[in-house]
Amino acid sequence: MRLHYLLDTHAGSYNRPIPTRDEVSAFIDQLYREIELAEEGGFDSIVVPERHGRTECFFPSSLVLLSVIAARTSRIRLGSYILVLPLHHPIHVAEQVAMIDQVSRGRVIFGVAAGYHSGYSRMFGIPHHERGARFEEQVEIIKLAWTEERFSYHGRYYQFDDVMLTPKPYQKPMPEWWVGGMFPKTIARAGRIGDAWCSDPFPLDQRVWLEQVHLYREAARAAGRSSKVVLMRDGWVAPTREEAEEVFGRLAVEEWLFYFRWGILTHHPEFQSESDFTIERASRHFILGSPAECIRQIEMYAREYDVDEIVLRFRLPKGPRWDQVLQCLALFGREVVPYFHSQNV
Repeated sequence: MRLHYLLDTHAGSYNRPIPTRDEVSAFIDQLYREIELAEEGGFDSIVVPERHGRTECFFPSSLVLLSVIAARTSRIRLGSYILVLPLHHPIHVAEQVAMIDQVSRGRVIFGVAAGYHSGYSRMFGIPHHERGARFEEQVEIIKLAWTEERFSYHGRYYQFDDVMLTPKPYQKPMPEWWVGGMFPKTIARAGRIGDAWCSDPFPLDQRVWLEQVHLYREAARAAGRSSKVVLMRDGWVAPTREEAEEVFGRLAVEEWLFYFRWGILTHHPEFQSESDFTIERASRHFILGSPAECIRQIEMYAREYDVDEIVLRFRLPKGPRWDQVLQCLALFGREVVPYFHSQNV
């Protein structure tokens, strides 16, 4: 089981005022410390999200942030979780990711998806209904750019004649592709074009989840590709479960309620009304508690949910405090990560 750390770019509550330059600078210093602790703690990678036009997000550009991580680390891998590919020109993405892979000496994980947020599409002038078809073309173009000396491409949205991308990525033939999606079509697409399928941090219905995993792995098998399931979980480690629930659990329940009120988190039978969002119910879907409890929960996802790797997030828009996040990250690196390193040998 490999463990990855999501370097979250939220730095305040939703719909807060536009941050000042001093607030942004202070948050960047916090990110630097989290990067250092994640590498010191032995996480397999640091992955970063992409968010735009939201005042609680102090670092919207995932590719710029990956460049920062590449320059400040030496061992840990670095990846996007998830780059919303239709918002970008595919040649720009191919060129920038190739250079980040060069700077990091081949440590890039390339996580992509078509995206769900219509506000992002509006901000970048991309018709939201075109995102799936654009995504398919972009994947083909980036793979050609990374593997062919010169190439031409003529699609519905993009046309290129005899173009060349140089330099190519450090990794040969290219970085690993992680592909997100939570609908049958996008899950199967992850199997067809990617090296891993990525998921969100929301509650899982085991039966539905295992059906999705089967769909993904069968699509990968049919395409002649290996498969890897990467699950994202919110979590917190503390000396006791009570402390973990007090510091993080209640904040995580509030985060789920935010998405529920927007109509996004309605798919789980246990969470159909606001009164269902209790810490007792929700905590079963976190990685939360003492180090020993976190280890058991991670092993449970591998054993009962057919998960290969896990991405962990320790910070949400409303908290915990930044100093508490550093303490949690350090404790997880000391007490949880080494256990799985010993299992991976």
